[in-house]
Amino acid sequence: MTNPALSGAVGPSPSPGPGPAPLSTALSDRAGEAGVHGPEIGDPLTKALLSLDSISADVPEGAVTRRSPSRREEILDGAAALFAERGYHGASLRDISRRVGISHPGMLHHFASKDALLGAVIDRLEQHAQGLIDATGELKRSPQALLAALAGVWNPTTHLMTLLATLSAETVNPEHPGRFRIARLRLVHEHVIEQVLASFQERGLLVEGADPSFLARTTVSVMLSLSVRENSVRALQKNGDGDPVQDLQQLVRSFLRD
Repeated sequence: MTNPALSGAVGPSPSPGPGPAPLSTALSDRAGEAGVHGPEIGDPLTKALLSLDSISADVPEGAVTRRSPSRREEILDGAAALFAERGYHGASLRDISRRVGISHPGMLHHFASKDALLGAVIDRLEQHAQGLIDATGELKRSPQALLAALAGVWNPTTHLMTLLATLSAETVNPEHPGRFRIARLRLVHEHVIEQVLASFQERGLLVEGADPSFLARTTVSVMLSLSVRENSVRALQKNGDGDPVQDLQQLVRSFLRD
């Protein structure tokens, strides 16, 4: 049966700037499928998933990553960092240019508008999501593989998860230019986890009565909430209680059979 959320019910796609073709195709082709099966990955899980590190590396305050000499990439790093901290509406082009250390006209040479810059930042989030789709087969191998991913590419403390959490909260505004693409990205994360849990259920690895769809939605919701907590409540804590990765893994263990 076609899932309406993945067939356009989230809302009309904004003009120009669709995400990478493989991700868009995976979403549109979900109708009638039992699940998304990425190509079989022969390497260990950590190698397959951590290959996404080049996309999800943290960007320190006042700095840009050194993985690429491209000025365009430096601008994207700075924009992604500020969008994660302040949201799209809270970060101006001048704020971003100051973070990167480039003149305002110089930045406009690479990105004509803030909307264009947001689109390029979301492209990175879609690359990350595409990697997860491709790794679905690997994640299905065992609960340990899923738990490892929760400490890796789904780690709530990483830059990309913080960015997704901030933009997801901000896109409750129906006028947000990235609303559809961010909503779709959240569905992709839910879908991958649902397919993994459905596979576990078929093999008797989930507790009795577990609903993979509900559990996937809950897991992603907690994941994004933990990311927000790590960047807000954490600063108010004196004892350092509550490790976000352990919290997320404990949640998932609660619906896995011993």
